[in-house]
Amino acid sequence: MIILAPLHGFTDFIFRNVYSRHYEGIDVAVSPFISLTQCEKINPRKAKDVLPANNSSMPVIPQILGKEPELFIQMAHFLQDLGYDELNWNLGCPVKSIANNKRGSGMLPHPELLRSILDKIIPAIGSRLSVKIRLGYYSTDEIHQLIPVFNDYPLQNICIHPRIGIQMYEGKIQHEILQAIIGDFKHEIIYNGDINTLDDFNNIRQRYPSIKKWMIGRGVFYNPLLPQQLKEARVEINVRDSERFSLFINDLIHELRLYKSEAQTVNKMKDLWSLFSYGFDERLSVINQIIHVDNLPDMIKTINTIIETEKRLLAK
Repeated sequence: MIILAPLHGFTDFIFRNVYSRHYEGIDVAVSPFISLTQCEKINPRKAKDVLPANNSSMPVIPQILGKEPELFIQMAHFLQDLGYDELNWNLGCPVKSIANNKRGSGMLPHPELLRSILDKIIPAIGSRLSVKIRLGYYSTDEIHQLIPVFNDYPLQNICIHPRIGIQMYEGKIQHEILQAIIGDFKHEIIYNGDINTLDDFNNIRQRYPSIKKWMIGRGVFYNPLLPQQLKEARVEINVRDSERFSLFINDLIHELRLYKSEAQTVNKMKDLWSLFSYGFDERLSVINQIIHVDNLPDMIKTINTIIETEKRLLAK
């Protein structure tokens, strides 16, 4: 099973829907997190990304970020009323402004706080709960205190990114640590982290023969064909892939304009191309061309020129 990772600001319902029209291989997506906030009644706009009307093309599991049990339960019931019977709790986000408030991976050094929250939410939410974690925030030593906590609760699964929070997305993946502890968990483990090519996947899969579900994020932007390649265990690179990518990008721009202003669409494309650019041989040139565009017609023209140039290179 291939799961689309929750990349905040990138894998929203607009991206997911357009992606599904042009590519295949993703079985389910975990939504970018919904942050808990104090309110008497949840405004549906806060959950716009997971509203059923916006998610007809790809199954989605809503993800929640927060530490307040009462607000968690309130959000869980709201999402259950929308038809969701599984939720994911974000215990892995490494962003400092989040972690410093004991949210995301900032919760990991506090196993007893984690236990107290689970004690309250598990009996009350009425939904299956999975968690997304790292090996710790400050140190991999933290995972040894977390395993007994997780094992005491009927979690659906545990998705693990084998870095610690302070590493952010850089530095060495700590495979040796995860390999040593994976058998100590009572729950199904999902792997997440640095699966950007078929070779990456094959090498990582050899390390974890018991894992059957894989979460990928940035690799989908580096190569939108990646999920299908992982499923079929083969790589296809030809001119038609560039043509499909061109159709995908232009469809994405069209869809963005249904929800955003022209200026917002231009800025969104700049954000998206910070990741798409990794799939091009001349990445720095691609980035330089994209960031200097200030209107939508020029953005469309620039993107089509970039893709056409890459297509000619692939055809040589």
